[in-house]
Amino acid sequence: MIHRSSLVRSGRDDRALRRAAGRGELVRVAPGTYVSAPAWVAASPEERHAVVVRATVARTTSDIVVSHRSALAVHGFPLASPMPSRVHVVDRARSATKTTGLMVRHSAALAGHEITELGGLRVVSPVRAASDVSRLESLRSSVMALDHGLRLGAFDRGALRAAVERAPRVGRRRALIALDLADALAESPGESLSRVVMVEIGVPLPELQREFWDRWGLIGRVDFWWPELGVVGEFDGLTKYLELARRSGRSLDQVKIDEKKREDRIRALSEVRGFARWDWAAANDPSRLAAVLADAGVARRGR
Repeated sequence: MIHRSSLVRSGRDDRALRRAAGRGELVRVAPGTYVSAPAWVAASPEERHAVVVRATVARTTSDIVVSHRSALAVHGFPLASPMPSRVHVVDRARSATKTTGLMVRHSAALAGHEITELGGLRVVSPVRAASDVSRLESLRSSVMALDHGLRLGAFDRGALRAAVERAPRVGRRRALIALDLADALAESPGESLSRVVMVEIGVPLPELQREFWDRWGLIGRVDFWWPELGVVGEFDGLTKYLELARRSGRSLDQVKIDEKKREDRIRALSEVRGFARWDWAAANDPSRLAAVLADAGVARRGR
């Protein structure tokens, strides 16, 4: 990050920053704070929000701790779209929550063990952030965060339940629903989102990460499996294929070819009667995902 105040203190002219931003070389992420445009473009939405968090918090001298979805972004958790429009913090000096153009200052108590430090930034712990998000935000945001935390071991189900039960009663029932749905077997944000949308549209929930074998050996694991229906489901995001390519050293084209061969072997199994694939656009559109699943043989309950 490039800070206008640092340039001014060194006796340099800050007008160069505004000119660079005007040419598209820099991006203004907070008043008086810029980052390089190429780095900003290459960053994920969550990484961008984490940068905004650091830039915004650096401008205040208050005794604040980054919280809620802003804390999850700093901890590297995936966030459901859209990104927070303001930075969320806990301000223990306040008696009521205050919202400004840049920041939401939550009034809340924090125990010492609920605060950690990351790169000089005070942030609530992952379990506290996930607990607050699961109480106060959408089920999509909550399950995405809980799945990720459980999968990486940032917290366990018991610690999360205890954090929810210690918190104010507002949103507690919502949080417990999210906790019941959360699953450490979900391997990507897209899979987490898909499962929540399945609840929204009323289809039966599948098994996760089912292995399939044929006479040549292990074919692989699929994201979703409905054994009573004989239907396989796969969430396909570009990030999934890029990660497969990175881990295996194969080209992206070869990964896609190999994935098609894998699908053909799975389809050839006698227990498999349907195969559904969908992407982010379908996962974010309940009616579209319902249609994709129905075409493969997964209908809404009662139909």
